[in-house]
Amino acid sequence: MKYVYIAAIALLLFSAPLAGEAGRGGGFARTGGGFDMHAEAPAARPPGTYNHSSTGPYGTNRNTTVNKTNNGYNRTTTANNGNYNRTTTGGANTNGNYYHGSSGSGPNGSYNHSGSGNYYNHTYNGSTNATNAWGQTYHSSTYANNGYVYHGATVSNPYYHGVWGWNGGVAWYPAPYYWGGGFWGAFAVGVTSAAVYGSIVAANNATYTSYQVEPQSPGAKLLSSYSLTQTQCGPPNLVVIYGPNNSVICAYPNNLVSAGNYSVNSQTLTIVSEKPA
Repeated sequence: MKYVYIAAIALLLFSAPLAGEAGRGGGFARTGGGFDMHAEAPAARPPGTYNHSSTGPYGTNRNTTVNKTNNGYNRTTTANNGNYNRTTTGGANTNGNYYHGSSGSGPNGSYNHSGSGNYYNHTYNGSTNATNAWGQTYHSSTYANNGYVYHGATVSNPYYHGVWGWNGGVAWYPAPYYWGGGFWGAFAVGVTSAAVYGSIVAANNATYTSYQVEPQSPGAKLLSSYSLTQTQCGPPNLVVIYGPNNSVICAYPNNLVSAGNYSVNSQTLTIVSEKPA
């Protein structure tokens, strides 16, 4: 119910002045203020970059940019009306990977939501954060694997605080052509130069290869803040962290994080214990 509550907060904060725009430009409106990128279908156009600007109800200014390649597409939409602002992103690849994100701010507070997954593997990892006008911040995370959905408790990050504070106030969004969306380091899917750190067999019997986390990456900052040391995946009683874009890494447990399965909130550098819904 926590995830539904937070989505309702985000919707309440930002639906009023921008509601007339939610059904335009392709995607279907999502709770949480974002867009369901599954509805996008730019395949009818050849590869290239397309831009569209418009003015909607209540004076909302809207701009959409779509970049389409032979392997997929990505889209960014910005909308603003006075003190209300919203940005949505999304994209999909022919290999089944997809991602989406949205963020907004207004007099009543701010919110951000991001998620990524794979159509064919039936996996999804998403997180939502909302801050109201009194500075109270709410978090929610959802992880789905082969039909099993997990909602867990956030393990407080002892070092990094505040939305995007670790990244100079700028939100992190996954790059669809990189392993883990680039969260663990800037190396591409299927790269041979990255060191292999074992593998994990998930509930759907799919095997996910783990790679060595690169220094200075968002993932490296997350591990450092929890005093976690990466190790080879495979042995029992490890901290198993499922990251963006079907990525996984393993670490030794410590006094801050016990052994078990976790998902990543890539916007706040926190981890969430996985518990069945």
